[in-house]
Amino acid sequence: MWRPQVYDLVAHYEPRSDFSLTHSIRAAVKELGQEYRGSTLMTGAHAGTPVIHTDMRGISIGTRLEISRLAIREKDRQPLVAEVFRMFQEAAERGIASGPIDRMTVKFPNAERKPDARQPIHDAYEEVFDSPCCFQRMQDPHTLRLGRAVVHQALIHHLREDGPYHSDHQPRVERVHSELGRRPGRYEGYQYFVEPIFTPGKYPEVVFHYSGDEPSRIIEVTMRQKSEEELQFMKPETMRTDPSRFVSLMDYDQGARRFGRLWVMQEGLLRRLDREWLPLIYLFMDDDLNPMLDVTFTWEELYERQRLSPYVPRTQRLSSTFLDICIERLSERFLVLQEGGRFRLQSVFNDVQHVTFYELGHYDKRLG
Repeated sequence: MWRPQVYDLVAHYEPRSDFSLTHSIRAAVKELGQEYRGSTLMTGAHAGTPVIHTDMRGISIGTRLEISRLAIREKDRQPLVAEVFRMFQEAAERGIASGPIDRMTVKFPNAERKPDARQPIHDAYEEVFDSPCCFQRMQDPHTLRLGRAVVHQALIHHLREDGPYHSDHQPRVERVHSELGRRPGRYEGYQYFVEPIFTPGKYPEVVFHYSGDEPSRIIEVTMRQKSEEELQFMKPETMRTDPSRFVSLMDYDQGARRFGRLWVMQEGLLRRLDREWLPLIYLFMDDDLNPMLDVTFTWEELYERQRLSPYVPRTQRLSSTFLDICIERLSERFLVLQEGGRFRLQSVFNDVQHVTFYELGHYDKRLG
């Protein structure tokens, strides 16, 4: 089927202080371009061959490679994108770039609203990098970040706080994480995890673990004295046997906190929610906080529910502007739908997931 699609792809590489864009590197980029040359018929934002740029990051210099690809037929999309990803990898392996790949972006018209055009990128990413792929929406709706998401729980469990991530444990996790940061030399050589212990309908608990070659009495005693938390040693092979039982300290902190940014994922696409918009969702729930997916409300009915809702800040309960803003923002994020003059929750609302996003070069670093 003849459906041309152009992708503008950019890879950013980790910076280093001793990097310089020498003549030999420029020659290597030109050689890379001869190997990976492709025509864009002047439709892409970048050239059909790779172009290297440098970016100052403090006292270090990072590089980025830009290239566009035009796929005339649908079946050509995934192979063409996979080829670009391999080129990005090769640039890092050959020392052409300043370091390993740090992050990547893709741009094409209406990227947020085109899951079919995103799918070849998703498949190419998983093929080349052997990692699950998701997309993070940027301010520009045509540009997406590529990376990996850690799924905490369904958004509805976060709103009801009846899942494995509970805000009562967030300060405990933060104390352990802060202690690790204060004395990095003492705790190096080990990885630290949280094991959420949860039974539906019951209060969740957490157990702190550390993993390495052998137990450390010094680590256990120091952590108990400084953070008042017990660390239990676990062999690496035990953790590899069932990795889904454990999450990093950073991931639990992000999943349990009731402040700051909130990222949700639908169909592999991440969008940011401001917590000040969340009271609107409670207006579509019954007294037991179950979403009423088949029930629609007029604006006047929502305003009346807002006026009486304990989940809406007191100062906003009589504000029609507050209700309008929440409806507009959540409609833009496809959580609330308008049908005629009535509103309802998205039918797949229960599948919306609360997640944390990591770019390619950052996912493994969270375990430190």
